[in-house]
Amino acid sequence: MSLFAELKRRNVFRAGAAYLAFSWLLIQIVETLLPLFGISDDAARTVVVVLAIGFIPVMVVAWTFELTADGFRREAVVDHDSASSRQSTRRLDRVVIVLLGLAVVYFAVDKFIFDPARDTEIAEQAAEQARGEALVQSYGEHSIAVLPFEDLSPGNDQEYFSDGIAEEIINLLSRIHNLRVIARSSAFSFKGQNLAASVIAAELNVRYIMEGSVRWAGDKLRVTTTMIDARTDTQLWSENYDREFDDIFAIQDEIASEVVDRLELQISGQLPLAERVDPESYALYLEARHLSHRHNKEDIAAADRLLDEALALDPNNVAALLLASNVNAQKEYWGLQSRDEAIAKTRAAMKRVLELDPDNARARIELGSIEQDALDTWEGELQAASFALRLLPTDVEANAQAAGKLGHLGFSERALEYSRYVTGKDPMCVGCLRQRMFLLMVARNFDEAIEINRRYRSLTGGSGTYTLGIIQLLQGDAEVALKTFEVSDTFEFVELQGKALAYWTLGRTAEYEAALADLEATLLDEEFDKFRVRPEDYLAGTYAWVGRTDEAFAILDQLIDPPRSWGPIRWNVDPMFENLHDDPRWQALLEKEGISAQQIAGYQPEKLFPGPGIKPPAAW
Repeated sequence: MSLFAELKRRNVFRAGAAYLAFSWLLIQIVETLLPLFGISDDAARTVVVVLAIGFIPVMVVAWTFELTADGFRREAVVDHDSASSRQSTRRLDRVVIVLLGLAVVYFAVDKFIFDPARDTEIAEQAAEQARGEALVQSYGEHSIAVLPFEDLSPGNDQEYFSDGIAEEIINLLSRIHNLRVIARSSAFSFKGQNLAASVIAAELNVRYIMEGSVRWAGDKLRVTTTMIDARTDTQLWSENYDREFDDIFAIQDEIASEVVDRLELQISGQLPLAERVDPESYALYLEARHLSHRHNKEDIAAADRLLDEALALDPNNVAALLLASNVNAQKEYWGLQSRDEAIAKTRAAMKRVLELDPDNARARIELGSIEQDALDTWEGELQAASFALRLLPTDVEANAQAAGKLGHLGFSERALEYSRYVTGKDPMCVGCLRQRMFLLMVARNFDEAIEINRRYRSLTGGSGTYTLGIIQLLQGDAEVALKTFEVSDTFEFVELQGKALAYWTLGRTAEYEAALADLEATLLDEEFDKFRVRPEDYLAGTYAWVGRTDEAFAILDQLIDPPRSWGPIRWNVDPMFENLHDDPRWQALLEKEGISAQQIAGYQPEKLFPGPGIKPPAAW
């Protein structure tokens, strides 16, 4: 008998096929599950090696033994022509068929369900890497993130001061034009997470990380700083500054100078220096700024009192005067003063700044916006935004403002240039990502919009599912959108609107009508006023989407009148209202706001907005 026939008679081929099918299936499962538990690829490789080694002894066992109804028996004593032997062979055939069937099923699921998801993730990673490489190409490797400094004061009650020193260093380094400095909101988002410098650097796409600590007791101050090259995970330098408290400004200057020297930056002109003010006034200013970041009524009132104290000690404290503008705006928001009072106080503070520093860009931007009444017309808004960029072309806030103004008027592509620049400098800023997501949705760049939505949801703990659902609706996938809206974590009326849109698109009339009735009922809920949310905007958008144009226009006509909500200026680009664009009433409505097609026709945004990081010509 030939060797082939003998192998077949002893079921060696069947055993080999069963073993290979089982091994392949096990390897696929291991590769899928182990990463979920943080287990490295070494474990999967070990499984593959063990299975490969195990193939030989399995074949030896298959040659030597036979599986019978009575268990394993040596092949020499088994009657292969008996009924029990044939039954064992058929049993082994069934095992092989089942394993091969499972393998085929897994292959199909992996190919048509898991594989597209992996391809999407790979594409997102490639896009993210490409953007990172573009940033590196733009700035070279001169990029740094200054993390919040640790508070080592005896009472552990000087967090505002340690954070403030880190923020002051960020502001100082940001004035060096050939150094990419991550904005405060992104750098401070890692506070308290105890992550490795290399991990943070990868998230922020920077090469260098600065860490530090502050210990302030009486008149004695110790500031410790460490600069790390995250690419090699090595410490470039570390320094302790033991000084009198009055030397705090000199310490900041020395840190900035050390960064420039270590990175071998070429500076045109003099290195930026920290402003000198009364040290006690400076400490009060830092505390006020710390409170202003909390964005609540009580802390804003406290910040306002601290600023009054700081300016009483040093009326020439420019930083405190500039912060007063932000605090005044927040006091108006929380109902602590009227708009006229806020404008009057801000005007007085900015004029004082310009008396002390005639070239101060921040004060000129604030005062220019007030004096030009920029909020009354879209031309004024664009001029104010361009003016800000002319003074501070690399500033995150100025570029974000330009993106918003351009985007709401329909210049999405130019707006996206500024928005991408902003998220490059402030990658963890959720407001910046939200703005970019909306602009991408308007521009119908759905793939990138979904990628930004994923980043936004990861930073906010899931918020952003509503926008994801709208994007999916615009892509024509109402079934998926409905599932997304069902897990929405936003206001109830926002979730109701999403469901109503999805039900209507799917033709599920009864469910659509029920969701719409619930949405209409939310208009009676006065709790929305404290969030400055207008559910009427969502109801009008729903009416427009489903073709109930008369009801949509009836709401929009009411909302266009003062006090205007955040909605009108963006109606002309919001996808919710596209079904109204061919109605003659649409342009008439926009004309009341000054943003009709005829009123905007011929405007060339590139004249005042040549691109991020570029100074536009004089706006006024």
